[in-house]
Amino acid sequence: MVNFRKILTGGICAAAILTPTEKALATEDEIITRFVTADACDERQPTDDKQTAENRAIDKASMAAIKLSGIVQKIHPELSASALDIISYRIIDEYLLNTQHRVTISDDTHICVNLEATVEITTQDIHKLVEEYQNSDATELQTSEIAEQINDDTSFKANTLQDKKLVYIAPMTIWNGEDTNHYTELLNNLLSHSDYFYITDNKDTADYTITPSLSSAKVDKIDQEHHKMQMLIELTVESRHDDGFEPINTKQNHFILFPATKNEQEIADTLITKLLSRATTEISNKIDRYLSLKIEKQSRGL
Repeated sequence: MVNFRKILTGGICAAAILTPTEKALATEDEIITRFVTADACDERQPTDDKQTAENRAIDKASMAAIKLSGIVQKIHPELSASALDIISYRIIDEYLLNTQHRVTISDDTHICVNLEATVEITTQDIHKLVEEYQNSDATELQTSEIAEQINDDTSFKANTLQDKKLVYIAPMTIWNGEDTNHYTELLNNLLSHSDYFYITDNKDTADYTITPSLSSAKVDKIDQEHHKMQMLIELTVESRHDDGFEPINTKQNHFILFPATKNEQEIADTLITKLLSRATTEISNKIDRYLSLKIEKQSRGL
């Protein structure tokens, strides 16, 4: 177990004033701001003009980006595939910001795009969208074909063992110079279900290395009865063998309020586990997208 009492910045600090955003995060109505990205392709049709197929690919990439981010599934894991599609469309229409895309493949038969955007939504908004869906006349049959098409068109799976890569999980580094293997098993479990890579304990044979880090940790005294703990977790992915791979980095920064009587060590362990779980979902999706696009290019001889 990591000695969080030792590394928390200065122990308990002076009283802190919560900002409006922090107050919202301290309640169930959490503000979620998430960078999302996805790749998708569409076939060119004889009747298409220059932009039509590209627009369809952008729509598919937007849908894939929302679904791969997992922001809806984490709050409502009970949703069916078709319900998730409808709610994801609503998020695209109302909460997807700063959307940018670039064409990655364009030939006579296909066009593929990479899309990047930011989702900004509250948990209350997600609850509201789910409630509206459940009270609407939407049925499973209305969107099942869309869901199937999206799953078929937005990913290129590894078909053989040779297609899958090896990923090594390094010990977690801590901002004060220490490191720990305490969370390695957790990360191994979280990252062991990919269609594109296996986890290995041999760094020398790994194609990619994921390094987790606790970049900052702090506890503030809010009042006599409540404290606030804040942590920043980062995951970085690097490769020594893949020259075309750009390092990937993701950050998860969050705080929680807790009673002063609670065990600070247990609170820290719970928070860091939560942040690692969020970060690994994002990192795994990014590695999967990179390897999927790599397989796609190889299949097209590019």
